[in-house]
Amino acid sequence: MNSIVKAAQLGIRLLKISVSNPRRLSHVLGSALEASGDVLDRSLDIWRLPRVGLHDLLPDQGDLWAIKMLLFPRSYASISLVELTGLILLLKKAKAGNVFEFGTYKGVSITQFALNLPGENLICTLDLPEGTENTHYTISDPYEAEITFLKQDSAFLDESAYAGRMDFVFVDGAHCYDYVKSDSEKGWRMLRSGGIIAWHDCRHQDPDVVRYLLSCSYKPTLISGTSVAFAQKP
Repeated sequence: MNSIVKAAQLGIRLLKISVSNPRRLSHVLGSALEASGDVLDRSLDIWRLPRVGLHDLLPDQGDLWAIKMLLFPRSYASISLVELTGLILLLKKAKAGNVFEFGTYKGVSITQFALNLPGENLICTLDLPEGTENTHYTISDPYEAEITFLKQDSAFLDESAYAGRMDFVFVDGAHCYDYVKSDSEKGWRMLRSGGIIAWHDCRHQDPDVVRYLLSCSYKPTLISGTSVAFAQKP
Protein backbone atom coordinates (compact mmCIF):
# COMPACT_ATOMS: atom_id res chain seq x y z
CA MET A 1 0.00 0.00 0.00
CA ASN A 2 1.58 3.30 -1.08
CA SER A 3 1.80 6.44 1.02
CA ILE A 4 -0.95 8.31 -0.86
CA VAL A 5 -3.48 5.53 -0.21
CA LYS A 6 -2.50 5.37 3.45
CA ALA A 7 -2.84 9.14 3.81
CA ALA A 8 -6.31 9.00 2.25
CA GLN A 9 -7.36 6.16 4.56
CA LEU A 10 -6.07 8.07 7.58
CA GLY A 11 -7.99 11.18 6.54
CA ILE A 12 -11.22 9.18 6.22
CA ARG A 13 -10.70 7.55 9.62
CA LEU A 14 -10.02 10.90 11.26
CA LEU A 15 -13.31 12.23 9.88
CA LYS A 16 -15.17 9.16 11.16
CA ILE A 17 -13.58 9.45 14.61
CA SER A 18 -14.34 13.18 14.81
CA VAL A 19 -18.03 12.31 14.31
CA SER A 20 -18.40 9.02 16.19
CA ASN A 21 -15.89 9.38 19.04
CA PRO A 22 -14.40 12.90 19.13
CA ARG A 23 -12.85 12.38 22.57
CA ARG A 24 -10.45 9.85 21.07
CA LEU A 25 -9.38 12.12 18.23
CA SER A 26 -6.72 13.79 20.37
CA HIS A 27 -5.15 10.38 21.10
CA VAL A 28 -4.86 9.52 17.40
CA LEU A 29 -3.56 12.95 16.46
CA GLY A 30 -1.10 12.91 19.35
CA SER A 31 0.35 9.58 18.23
CA ALA A 32 0.61 10.80 14.64
CA LEU A 33 2.28 14.06 15.68
CA GLU A 34 4.81 12.24 17.85
CA ALA A 35 5.67 9.77 15.09
CA SER A 36 5.93 12.53 12.48
CA GLY A 37 8.29 14.48 14.73
CA ASP A 38 10.57 11.47 15.10
CA VAL A 39 10.66 10.96 11.33
CA LEU A 40 11.37 14.61 10.63
CA ASP A 41 14.28 14.48 13.09
CA ARG A 42 16.50 11.81 11.51
CA SER A 43 18.49 11.49 14.72
CA LEU A 44 15.34 10.01 16.35
CA ASP A 45 13.96 7.93 13.48
CA ILE A 46 14.07 4.39 14.89
CA TRP A 47 13.07 2.96 11.51
CA ARG A 48 16.55 3.76 10.25
CA LEU A 49 17.80 0.81 12.32
CA PRO A 50 17.78 -2.64 10.68
CA ARG A 51 15.44 -5.14 12.34
CA VAL A 52 15.33 -8.86 13.02
CA GLY A 53 12.72 -11.11 14.59
CA LEU A 54 13.31 -13.43 17.54
CA HIS A 55 13.43 -16.40 15.17
CA ASP A 56 16.34 -14.78 13.31
CA LEU A 57 18.45 -15.14 16.46
CA LEU A 58 18.12 -18.92 16.44
CA PRO A 59 20.82 -21.08 14.80
CA ASP A 60 20.04 -22.66 11.44
CA GLN A 61 21.07 -26.08 12.71
CA GLY A 62 22.68 -27.91 15.62
CA ASP A 63 21.49 -28.73 19.11
CA LEU A 64 18.22 -27.48 20.52
CA TRP A 65 18.43 -24.34 22.63
CA ALA A 66 16.82 -24.41 26.07
CA ILE A 67 16.17 -21.20 27.95
CA LYS A 68 15.28 -20.70 31.60
CA MET A 69 13.40 -17.80 33.10
CA LEU A 70 12.38 -16.65 36.56
CA LEU A 71 9.27 -14.48 36.60
CA PHE A 72 9.21 -11.49 38.92
CA PRO A 73 6.07 -9.72 40.18
CA ARG A 74 4.81 -7.08 37.79
CA SER A 75 6.57 -3.79 38.38
CA TYR A 76 7.10 -0.40 36.78
CA ALA A 77 10.13 0.23 34.56
CA SER A 78 11.03 -3.42 34.27
CA ILE A 79 11.56 -5.51 31.14
CA SER A 80 9.01 -7.49 29.13
CA LEU A 81 8.97 -11.27 28.74
CA VAL A 82 9.55 -10.91 25.00
CA GLU A 83 12.56 -8.69 25.65
CA LEU A 84 13.95 -11.15 28.20
CA THR A 85 13.59 -13.92 25.64
CA GLY A 86 15.49 -11.84 23.08
CA LEU A 87 18.27 -11.10 25.56
CA ILE A 88 18.67 -14.77 26.49
CA LEU A 89 18.83 -15.70 22.80
CA LEU A 90 21.55 -13.07 22.31
CA LEU A 91 23.36 -14.50 25.31
CA LYS A 92 23.33 -17.92 23.70
CA LYS A 93 24.21 -16.54 20.29
CA ALA A 94 27.35 -15.04 21.85
CA LYS A 95 28.10 -18.36 23.60
CA ALA A 96 28.45 -16.24 26.68
CA GLY A 97 30.25 -17.13 29.85
CA ASN A 98 31.27 -13.69 31.12
CA VAL A 99 28.59 -10.98 31.35
CA PHE A 100 28.58 -7.33 32.42
CA GLU A 101 25.43 -5.27 33.00
CA PHE A 102 25.11 -1.50 33.36
CA GLY A 103 22.03 -0.79 35.50
CA THR A 104 20.94 -3.45 38.00
CA TYR A 105 17.76 -1.75 39.20
CA LYS A 106 15.52 -4.62 40.39
CA GLY A 107 17.81 -7.38 39.21
CA VAL A 108 15.35 -8.89 36.73
CA SER A 109 17.65 -9.17 33.71
CA ILE A 110 20.84 -10.14 35.57
CA THR A 111 18.92 -12.97 37.25
CA GLN A 112 17.96 -14.38 33.85
CA PHE A 113 21.57 -14.09 32.65
CA ALA A 114 22.88 -16.00 35.67
CA LEU A 115 20.20 -18.63 35.22
CA ASN A 116 21.19 -19.28 31.60
CA LEU A 117 24.97 -19.32 31.90
CA PRO A 118 26.78 -22.66 32.13
CA GLY A 119 29.48 -23.52 34.69
CA GLU A 120 31.82 -21.01 36.34
CA ASN A 121 31.43 -17.51 34.97
CA LEU A 122 32.19 -13.87 35.66
CA ILE A 123 28.84 -12.13 36.09
CA CYS A 124 28.93 -8.45 37.05
CA THR A 125 26.21 -5.85 37.40
CA LEU A 126 26.70 -2.17 38.22
CA ASP A 127 24.29 0.26 39.83
CA LEU A 128 24.42 3.50 41.79
CA PRO A 129 25.33 3.23 45.49
CA GLU A 130 22.44 2.79 47.88
CA GLY A 131 20.93 6.10 48.85
CA THR A 132 22.07 7.87 45.68
CA GLU A 133 18.80 7.22 43.85
CA ASN A 134 15.64 5.30 44.64
CA THR A 135 16.80 2.27 42.66
CA HIS A 136 17.31 -0.36 45.35
CA TYR A 137 17.29 -3.82 43.78
CA THR A 138 16.28 -7.30 44.85
CA ILE A 139 17.39 -10.57 43.34
CA SER A 140 16.56 -14.26 43.79
CA ASP A 141 18.67 -16.04 46.40
CA PRO A 142 19.94 -19.02 44.34
CA TYR A 143 21.86 -16.75 41.96
CA GLU A 144 22.92 -13.85 44.17
CA ALA A 145 26.11 -15.60 45.25
CA GLU A 146 27.16 -16.04 41.61
CA ILE A 147 26.92 -12.35 40.78
CA THR A 148 29.37 -9.55 41.55
CA PHE A 149 27.51 -6.38 42.50
CA LEU A 150 29.36 -3.14 41.80
CA LYS A 151 28.03 0.08 43.30
CA GLN A 152 29.31 3.28 41.77
CA ASP A 153 28.51 5.92 39.19
CA SER A 154 29.31 4.24 35.86
CA ALA A 155 30.94 7.48 34.65
CA PHE A 156 33.80 6.72 37.05
CA LEU A 157 34.07 3.00 36.31
CA ASP A 158 37.55 1.90 35.22
CA GLU A 159 36.73 -0.83 32.71
CA SER A 160 40.36 -1.78 32.04
CA ALA A 161 40.13 -4.82 34.34
CA TYR A 162 37.36 -6.22 32.09
CA ALA A 163 38.77 -5.17 28.71
CA GLY A 164 38.43 -7.92 26.11
CA ARG A 165 37.06 -10.38 28.67
CA MET A 166 33.29 -10.08 28.31
CA ASP A 167 31.16 -12.17 25.98
CA PHE A 168 28.00 -10.17 26.56
CA VAL A 169 27.37 -6.62 27.80
CA PHE A 170 23.94 -5.18 28.57
CA VAL A 171 23.51 -1.39 28.73
CA ASP A 172 20.45 -0.36 30.73
CA GLY A 173 21.67 2.38 33.06
CA ALA A 174 20.94 6.10 32.98
CA HIS A 175 19.24 7.02 29.70
CA CYS A 176 20.67 10.50 29.13
CA TYR A 177 22.96 10.74 26.09
CA ASP A 178 26.24 11.18 27.95
CA TYR A 179 25.67 8.09 30.10
CA VAL A 180 24.48 5.96 27.19
CA LYS A 181 27.58 6.96 25.25
CA SER A 182 29.96 6.41 28.18
CA ASP A 183 28.44 3.04 29.18
CA SER A 184 28.38 1.86 25.58
CA GLU A 185 31.98 2.80 24.85
CA LYS A 186 33.16 1.13 28.05
CA GLY A 187 31.04 -1.92 27.31
CA TRP A 188 32.45 -2.14 23.77
CA ARG A 189 35.99 -2.13 25.15
CA MET A 190 35.01 -4.89 27.57
CA LEU A 191 33.84 -7.17 24.75
CA ARG A 192 35.99 -9.83 23.17
CA SER A 193 35.92 -10.22 19.40
CA GLY A 194 32.60 -11.86 18.52
CA GLY A 195 30.97 -10.70 21.75
CA ILE A 196 27.59 -8.97 21.77
CA ILE A 197 26.48 -5.69 23.34
CA ALA A 198 22.76 -5.03 23.84
CA TRP A 199 20.79 -1.93 24.80
CA HIS A 200 17.37 -1.64 26.44
CA ASP A 201 14.80 1.11 25.82
CA CYS A 202 15.59 1.92 22.23
CA ARG A 203 12.20 3.58 21.78
CA HIS A 204 10.52 6.94 21.23
CA GLN A 205 10.11 7.51 24.99
CA ASP A 206 13.90 7.48 25.47
CA PRO A 207 15.17 9.75 22.68
CA ASP A 208 18.76 9.90 23.91
CA VAL A 209 19.09 6.12 23.61
CA VAL A 210 17.77 6.27 20.05
CA ARG A 211 19.92 9.26 19.18
CA TYR A 212 23.08 7.53 20.37
CA LEU A 213 22.37 4.23 18.62
CA LEU A 214 21.70 6.02 15.34
CA SER A 215 24.95 7.97 15.60
CA CYS A 216 27.35 5.31 16.92
CA SER A 217 29.66 3.22 14.75
CA TYR A 218 28.57 -0.18 16.10
CA LYS A 219 25.82 -0.72 13.51
CA PRO A 220 23.12 -1.83 15.97
CA THR A 221 20.09 -3.91 15.01
CA LEU A 222 16.68 -3.71 16.69
CA ILE A 223 14.74 -6.84 17.68
CA SER A 224 11.22 -6.39 16.27
CA GLY A 225 8.45 -6.04 18.85
CA THR A 226 10.91 -4.97 21.56
CA SER A 227 13.02 -2.00 22.60
CA VAL A 228 16.19 -4.15 22.60
CA ALA A 229 18.97 -3.37 20.13
CA PHE A 230 22.27 -5.20 19.78
CA ALA A 231 25.58 -5.23 17.94
CA GLN A 232 28.30 -7.86 17.57
CA LYS A 233 31.95 -6.87 17.86
CA PRO A 234 34.02 -7.89 14.83
